[in-house]
Amino acid sequence: MPMSRRRHRSKPPIAAIVGVVVALLLVIGGIWYWVQRDPGVEEVGPEPAAPPPAAEAPVEEELEPLDLPELSASDEFVRGMVGRLSQHPQLAAWLVTDDLVQRFVAVVVDLAGNSNPAASVRFMAPDQSFRSQEVGGVRRIDPDSYRRYDLLAATFASLDTRGTVRLYRQLRPLIDEAWEDLGVPDVTFDEALTMAIRNLIEAEVRDEPPRVERVDGIYVFSDPALENRRGAEKALLRMGPENTRRIQAKLRELARELGMQVP
Repeated sequence: MPMSRRRHRSKPPIAAIVGVVVALLLVIGGIWYWVQRDPGVEEVGPEPAAPPPAAEAPVEEELEPLDLPELSASDEFVRGMVGRLSQHPQLAAWLVTDDLVQRFVAVVVDLAGNSNPAASVRFMAPDQSFRSQEVGGVRRIDPDSYRRYDLLAATFASLDTRGTVRLYRQLRPLIDEAWEDLGVPDVTFDEALTMAIRNLIEAEVRDEPPRVERVDGIYVFSDPALENRRGAEKALLRMGPENTRRIQAKLRELARELGMQVP
């Protein structure tokens, strides 16, 4: 989905399409660069089939609107609200940064397309360096390298699902303002966020560490089919199968809480 950043007033968003303001911000943590699968067409039979339970939209609770600050002065307010979503100590550490809402919106644009959002979330990058190992003449990602992202996956999984969705809806006016300021043409924020979440959920999980090689000082996937994939998929491959499954499971839980059909 090509996106450029110019001034453009998009249509009013649909508040119940997708949530996960902090969840998605965590998932993209300084390492991830992440199509939307067309929803299946229901088959018409001689008798109408009952809709599957997963397709039923949850009852959207009445939310009392928050007395929101100006976007330019919203960090302290957002930090306090988000900090209630998890008891994990790492969450509070990651929130000590500025422009939280603006960073989130910019990252959604990157994940919905195929850009690298690392510049917006450098504060979440792992401390350890990437590692590879050669076995039998073949260089692959060192499985121990996956452990760099255990903390990220654990923090993300600890988020309160219902509370995250509720907060997303309450903060939506600030998100809409940041989206308008970014100036993305011809795409609503809901469309971009839906694509970003599905890009993550639909990423392939590989149990065998992929082959890599060093090119111009950085490691790339040896298989061109992998290297040419969306950034989201490549980032999750670097995180390892266990962390990827944990993150995708939580994303499905959050998406379904909002009535979103996900694979």
